This record gives sequence, structure tokens and C-alpha cells, in this order.
Amino acid sequence: MNEFNGSSSHPDEGDMLREQMNSGIPLIRAGRARLRLALPWHRDIIPRTRTPAFQNLCRTYEVTALMVDKLRKEVPCREELLAEYEQICRGIQDDADAMLTAEKIERPC
Repeated sequence: MNEFNGSSSHPDEGDMLREQMNSGIPLIRAGRARLRLALPWHRDIIPRTRTPAFQNLCRTYEVTALMVDKLRKEVPCREELLAEYEQICRGIQDDADAMLTAEKIERPC
């Protein structure tokens, strides 16, 4: 047995998520920055979008992106889990794109 979940050579996914959530970094701000990189056509509106739903999406995106970063560094790589989190990131990007597009239509300035 090792220190990670008794039988695996990797930390438990739930423990990893809790670690990301409690990392001490400002998750909303960091998620906003990552989304500005991922969605350059919305860079101008991302800092001004302050709805609770969008802020929650930014927080979730940052936690998920941190998981992707951490999973990419694992040896051996848990490829299926990494692919799952990469897909979640793409889904969040799609959701953010839809929210921001609607925001631009509602408030064109």
C-alpha cells in the first residue's frame, strides 16, 4: 500500500479537486484570465461580465484547468481521466462563449 488511496499510485481525484479548490489562488480572477486566452474574440467583454453565473463558470474553469495541468504531469499518465477533464474544459469554454455572445447581443457597447 502507498500513501495514495491505499491501492493506486495516484492521488484520489476527489482529493485533487479539493486541493485545487483550497489552493488559495483567486479562482474567479484566474479563470477569467484563462478564458481570455482561450476565447480571444471575447477578451474585451470577459473582464466586464460580472454575473454570478459567469463568475461561477470562471471558478469552475480554473479548477478544471488546474486539474488538467496536474494530470498532464503525472507519471504514468491517467489518459482517460486527463481526456475527461480536457473535454470538461472545452465544454466550459463553449458555455462561456455562449454566455458572452448573448451578453454582447444584449449590451452591444
